Amino acid sequence: MSSNSTDFLADALSSIPSVGVGFLGVFAGNDGKMALVDIDGRRLSVLYVGQQWPITGDTVRLLRIDKQLVVLGPTDARSTVGLVKEAGTTQCLVEYPAGSGVTQLMGFPKGATPVVGDVAIIEWPSGTVVAFVTAAAGLLAPADPTPPASAQRFRQVFTALDSGSYAKGGALQSRDVYASSSRRSLWVYGPKIANTIPDNAVIEDIGITLPLLSDQAGNRPQLGTHANASMPATSPTIANLTSIASPSGRVPLPTSFGDLLKTGAALGIGADGAGYAIFRGVQKDGQSGALDITYTV
Repeated sequence: MSSNSTDFLADALSSIPSVGVGFLGVFAGNDGKMALVDIDGRRLSVLYVGQQWPITGDTVRLLRIDKQLVVLGPTDARSTVGLVKEAGTTQCLVEYPAGSGVTQLMGFPKGATPVVGDVAIIEWPSGTVVAFVTAAAGLLAPADPTPPASAQRFRQVFTALDSGSYAKGGALQSRDVYASSSRRSLWVYGPKIANTIPDNAVIEDIGITLPLLSDQAGNRPQLGTHANASMPATSPTIANLTSIASPSGRVPLPTSFGDLLKTGAALGIGADGAGYAIFRGVQKDGQSGALDITYTV
């Protein structure tokens, strides 16, 4: 390269102004074409060269050219396309861009009737919908819905509030629970089971604690469900009777009993029919009739 060429290149490079970028400020308004920007506690009047004016309070990026600053625009550009999330008569709630979760109440043209799901064209910095359209280029697809949480398993024990046995068609005879053909008996729990287990829960297992006093050989005792939240005045009606194999300790019950209890279609467990077994009542054993239920939601 000749010396003349070298000198020409040096002269050309020296004429290019020094440039620096990376300055940030806060937009405080405008004065004509000049932007008012707060930088380090000072308010400066700076030439604005962006295409859309920021909104007061926006963070803006500045470019330094030699000793002069210019504002390039906001650091976070606002989408001009959104989706209507809630409709109204004078304003609608718009998410912009779709799927972002960022929403704002916006006015819209007179006579328009937005509905949820409409594509909205937004004008900034006023934050106003200027039109509703059927589609728009660049509209982000709504974000995938949050996947449902994995089912959670719960295990809870519901102790009985009271217990007793009645002569069939008659009055209370004992606080112990008789499973026999001559009496109808029950444990009561109030509404707490239905108030605790959601209706949509899946009952995985249910068992009842039976503190056995005596068991005579013969037909197996039968347990079922009843609809009493407290001790009735006369013998209760026991439905869904099922024979139990071993009348002592934790005894499994059909999961269908749990389905009835969780919805309130049944409120407790009782005994009727065959066999002759006696279980300690709640007054003698606080775990008498305790229902151990495992369910998932």
